[in-house]
Amino acid sequence: MVDGELNIIGVTELRHLPAEWPMLFEDVYDRDGDGIAGRVRFVSGNGAPMIGKWGASLAAARFEDFAKIAGAAHDIDVSEDMGAIYALFAQLSPRPPAPFATDTDRQKFVSRGCSACHVTQSYTFDGRPITPLSDFLLHDLGDGETRTTPIWACTGRCLDFTHEQQ
Repeated sequence: MVDGELNIIGVTELRHLPAEWPMLFEDVYDRDGDGIAGRVRFVSGNGAPMIGKWGASLAAARFEDFAKIAGAAHDIDVSEDMGAIYALFAQLSPRPPAPFATDTDRQKFVSRGCSACHVTQSYTFDGRPITPLSDFLLHDLGDGETRTTPIWACTGRCLDFTHEQQ
């Protein structure tokens, strides 16, 4: 939360992330030799495995499942109409802007190696390119596995960040 407001970007865009997106980038054994390994997280969904894309540990494949998990973790009743809950989150969630203000910003992002996990590929939703800057894979950064956080709107502010600052 920022100043008492939800800070959620890209709820609708994440819901429409292509199902195969993480499979495009999976490299469990670092076969490409870039020093980075990442794996898809499969979760149970409707009696079949589904690819997780919601939450820090990719614990849910669908918004509805994520809402239930988050609700239970925070003792919040989410038994209401899930369509209404999604509609509220989608209404509160701003559409992500283009991730880079300039080509120079994109080049700096790539040259620093950020794009190995925060991939710069886009998909199309609602007639416009969407670039979440995430492979939606689990990576072990030394303290357990975590997903690559989407950086919906880098626009220069993340270009000075390093993982050592965490």
